[in-house]
Amino acid sequence: MASPGKTRSILDRIIFRNVTPTDVPRCFEIESSSYPDDEAASKSSLQYRQHHAAQYFRCAFLINDGRASSDGCVTKTSIGEVSYQGQDRRISSTVRGRIVGFVCSTRCDSFTAESMTTHVATGRYLAVHSVVVDEKYRGLGVASTMLQDYVRQMTRLNDMGTHGPIDAMVLLAKRELLGFYLDNGFRATRPSPIVHGRERWYEMEREFDAPRASGGYDCYLVDSFADPARQGSGNPAGVVVLEAAPGSDEDGMEPSSGVSSRGRQWMATVAREINQAETAFVWPAREPSTAADDGGDVDGGPSPPRYEIRFYTCTGVEVDLCGHATLAAASTLLGPGGHRVVAFGANNGELLRATLGARANGRGAPGDGTGGALRISLSFPWKDVTALERDEFDLVTGSVLPRAFAGASSGNNSWFKIKQTDFFVRHALMIGTTDTREDLFVELSEEGFDLLGEVKVDYDALCEFGGYTRGVIICCRATKDREDAESGEEDKDATSQRIDFRSRFFGPKVGILEDAVTGSAHCSLGPHFGAKLNSDRVVGRQESERGGLVECKLLHGDDKARRVVEITGTAVRAIAGK
Repeated sequence: MASPGKTRSILDRIIFRNVTPTDVPRCFEIESSSYPDDEAASKSSLQYRQHHAAQYFRCAFLINDGRASSDGCVTKTSIGEVSYQGQDRRISSTVRGRIVGFVCSTRCDSFTAESMTTHVATGRYLAVHSVVVDEKYRGLGVASTMLQDYVRQMTRLNDMGTHGPIDAMVLLAKRELLGFYLDNGFRATRPSPIVHGRERWYEMEREFDAPRASGGYDCYLVDSFADPARQGSGNPAGVVVLEAAPGSDEDGMEPSSGVSSRGRQWMATVAREINQAETAFVWPAREPSTAADDGGDVDGGPSPPRYEIRFYTCTGVEVDLCGHATLAAASTLLGPGGHRVVAFGANNGELLRATLGARANGRGAPGDGTGGALRISLSFPWKDVTALERDEFDLVTGSVLPRAFAGASSGNNSWFKIKQTDFFVRHALMIGTTDTREDLFVELSEEGFDLLGEVKVDYDALCEFGGYTRGVIICCRATKDREDAESGEEDKDATSQRIDFRSRFFGPKVGILEDAVTGSAHCSLGPHFGAKLNSDRVVGRQESERGGLVECKLLHGDDKARRVVEITGTAVRAIAGK
């Protein structure tokens, strides 16, 4: 089994393009070595398909990594001829490498053995003849990535409608490959009467969506930082994917945001309609990212694509950063048929990087309409916590927090017989603010955190305190979880990750009472508890009604300005539409 590092290295160096006449010998070499003689296409058949159906004949081209001489052909490409991680890209210089796989198809009016021998330019079916990868590169995700890129390109061609609409892609598959095609969006229709070689074949189909109407945009609802072991967990976020920045240049671009005032008003209105705690709006950046900007690591190849991202609350308030909405947005762009790495330019100038991880277990399944559960890592800015001065500390513990959590002294909470001020004096281990006084940061003892668990919060009292601008983080070290994990007494139905800290987040100033899971809060939670536990990797559980898990990896960098918190979580697509 290939290591994750090797798999990523290979996929990060693959581009996809149309096959040229000089590529046919290499394609025939792969074809003839991959299929029995009675199933493999002849060189003349491949030449026919390349000549008559060139736009339906595409290959996976592995860029030479520079550590060995190229053992394949040389290609020189220009914009529109290469796709990389789901986007058409420009390569301005000669790129050396080797074809490692290909997909070829022809169009036909019916799915029969005879009809598949001839290309009909206006045929209603796109019959796939080969999806094949050089044996040396199998088991590395090349076939799935290549097929999804192929589907994306064919969908784009179908939307253009140059030769009439294609109703569906069709192909024949052996029993052992049914799962592969099901995972990539095909459905099995029947055992095929077509005889091709000696083995039994099954007919599979993937329908094309109706061509997109101009001016539309894709909308999603995604559960971010979900616990794969629990249904209904994570923080739902709306995502709107646009082709360009909302509004128009004539409206007057605002330098501070890069969006016109009309565009900002439109996003605020849409966010109110979607009515989630946060909605992310994304569109391709006008200026492509560079390797220096976003850590592009393909030697001689293109950099990961860059998108602009903006965040709005359900009340139409714009915020600079939102972790769970970034994760949700990344999940709509990453994955099969999309990118493996993307960079987001946020309103505050931060450049956020999202990387696809392994498919998460539990919720969602490939081909079930949900998009499956994806594990995604985000690179976020590191935020320090600065302790309050004594007079402000006394104000918060003696007035602000006791008023906000006054419900603790009512009802059946008999444990709260002491004065409210005494409670926070006893249980507050540290109170501070994050960078630019964005969040009020309150660390309690675990006992104190548990005692506040069912307290009714007075949000007006939290809003009245002017010592922060966004939200209030209540947190504690998870000593009980760590002890259970170390003694092997964890709940077998729970996640296998050891929990290092617990938290809650309140944001009434930005229209969010208690947030389900707050990724951006972990820009400070991660470093704070990483330092306390002397660890560069910590895992937190946010204990809202829905709950969720957030893993934080601390990357210290060469200096303070280069510190990064890599936040990882699971995203589950719940709804997709236009």
